[in-house]
Amino acid sequence: MISTDSHDSKADALIGDTGYARTTKELIEFVTTLRALGAQVFLDLPRIVVIGNQSAGKSSLVEAISGISVPRDAGTCTRCPMECRLANTPDSWSCQISIRWEFDINGDRVDEVSEVLFGTRFTEKEDVEPMLRRAQAAILNPTVPLSHFLDIDIQALRAGDTKVPGAKPLAFSRNVICVDLAGPDLVDLSFVDLPGIVQNAEPEVVQLVEDLVKSYVGGNCLILVTLPMSDDIENQKAARIAKQADPEGLRTIGVLTKPDTLPTGSTKSREMWLDVIEGRRHQLKHGYFCTRQPDDDKRLSGVSTSEARAAECDFFRTTAPWSTSISQGRFGTLNLVKSISELLTKIISDSLPKLIGEVSTQLAACKKQLSALPPLVTTEPAAFVLNLVVTFCAEVMQHVHGSPACANLVQSNRHTFERFKSAIRQTAPAFVPLQEKVKHTSKYTKLDDEGSDSTIGRKELDALSAPVMYLGDVRKRIKDCITRELPNNVPYAAKRSFMRDFQQSWEYHAMTCFERIQEAFKDVLSDIIKEQFARFGHLKALISPIIMEQLQIHSQRTTDHIKIILALEAATPFTQNTHYFADKRAKELAQYKRARPQGPVMLPTKEELKSALAALSILGYTVKEEDLGKLNPPDQFEEELELMAEVRAYFYVAYKRVIDYIPLSIDQHFLYTLAEGLQPVLLEKLGVGTSTADARCASYIAEEPGVVTLRSELLSKKKRLESVQKALFNFGL
Repeated sequence: MISTDSHDSKADALIGDTGYARTTKELIEFVTTLRALGAQVFLDLPRIVVIGNQSAGKSSLVEAISGISVPRDAGTCTRCPMECRLANTPDSWSCQISIRWEFDINGDRVDEVSEVLFGTRFTEKEDVEPMLRRAQAAILNPTVPLSHFLDIDIQALRAGDTKVPGAKPLAFSRNVICVDLAGPDLVDLSFVDLPGIVQNAEPEVVQLVEDLVKSYVGGNCLILVTLPMSDDIENQKAARIAKQADPEGLRTIGVLTKPDTLPTGSTKSREMWLDVIEGRRHQLKHGYFCTRQPDDDKRLSGVSTSEARAAECDFFRTTAPWSTSISQGRFGTLNLVKSISELLTKIISDSLPKLIGEVSTQLAACKKQLSALPPLVTTEPAAFVLNLVVTFCAEVMQHVHGSPACANLVQSNRHTFERFKSAIRQTAPAFVPLQEKVKHTSKYTKLDDEGSDSTIGRKELDALSAPVMYLGDVRKRIKDCITRELPNNVPYAAKRSFMRDFQQSWEYHAMTCFERIQEAFKDVLSDIIKEQFARFGHLKALISPIIMEQLQIHSQRTTDHIKIILALEAATPFTQNTHYFADKRAKELAQYKRARPQGPVMLPTKEELKSALAALSILGYTVKEEDLGKLNPPDQFEEELELMAEVRAYFYVAYKRVIDYIPLSIDQHFLYTLAEGLQPVLLEKLGVGTSTADARCASYIAEEPGVVTLRSELLSKKKRLESVQKALFNFGL
């Protein structure tokens, strides 16, 4: 409370009776309104924060500014922020205490900030201190109804007993006690008083207080830091915290307390503090103020506010070096209050135009987040689930059959089938028409599936999956298979054994191919499931195992069909494609013979070959280059060469069948059948179409708790931002 003596009249002239003061009142009340709406959650609202070490004179300063008595105890007394909102009114003095709930019991911000009245408005200053204690006890016990604390024994609270049977009180809280003071002797001002910073306490208590203070001193606030003159600034933790939050000293105001504790002979200390006050040391943009408050004895004796202010004024007027200082405006509580009121007004005035832009930006972002959330389901649950399943199955079909927008699976499968074809091709019998391995032999005739003439080097031969077989190897195999055959008859068993050789790895290659197809299909299904059902966790959890079961069923069926195809190939060699078989046999035999050493010692050049073929053509013989091998004389390995040609020819027949039928079987029995049968299976398993379909489907499409929570938070935020925006517009911004 500001005194009504001559000093008070001067302050009233400067503050209370001017148009500037009316603007101050409106601005402070408006920021208070914004806080009540919870705007501080989103906006950096201007504020004054009072901090200081324990026993630094902070409580006395708060009492001097507000004119009320605050709780004082040994140790840590204040355990939550207190927001003092002073208003100059012509009516008699009154006080209303409220609690602003911004955080839940776990310290997390609540969706909606609320200010709840704590008791009724009262007019006796003696009631302030006990009501503040009761309000703090209520904040520290958030699970207990407020009404419990309105009549609680004040002596027990003063003794530190805030416990309630069945409830565990919090050590500290970030929820706020709001003290609305109105009266003719008050200046329009608002500030937040924080718990005193302690150093000699339990480590967790020290940390809790520091964290609370640090959470308030950032951003758009004036830091009013109380500094007792009985200790150096460098030794005071509150000063260090203020320095960390405001390194350049642009937002900090130093309030020096307890100047009467400096002994008369402490000349150097007085000169040092005078240098601070007059701006020669520890400079701050807004400087330092020095105040003197009544000591405990005078306070307990009932000294009035006006008497305290008069004594303060006399002390600075008569005590050196303060009385001779060139900065007389830096001494006394009245000068401090006037200065911080003007500074707060300026900060609010400068900040408000920016706030509306920030609110508009955040509101637009909030609406964008809401629009990005999946729309709420408003249709009948069973119909909605039916549509989801139909859409899902249709997309699966598109991927299986291929479409311009869904071609990845088909293209991947084509690549897999090409690899399968190449793998089977590499199992071709690697016959070499030489008796045994020759050291300097570097080129052999390569027989591809079109019968074209090309060469294959040693490295390529070594890379083939089938072992290289020379004439000696073939002769030994024939000899091992002879039983009762007549001379010059190659045993049928020898041919079968060579055919079984190239078929041995076909099952491995076929199953490898199928596994790759399955993995690719599973990936596609997983992506579609995620895309279609991601927002419906329950439905997704049901559909995924159903699809996995169908994959397993069709996988087994397809595996059985593949094995049947391979079993047919492994049975007695058979083909009705006799023309192709005979043609391949003849070409293979001719190329083998042509590569034999019994051929011409001097190989003809290309020109000589062309001339010879042209001469034969004139004589009426149509001969191709590959047929020239037939002109070689009889070969001692004639039987072996014929067997090699026949086995090689049959490989081509069987190879062409396998590389077609395995992919066709995978497509038909796995991909197509699964995709076509998926919809009825899903609808049956999900119970769509049954009497309980609506209830079941409603549970399937219930939103995820996280989405529900996010939607609720965004709607709450949107509502608050719109309320703040409306308040800003109504204020005339």
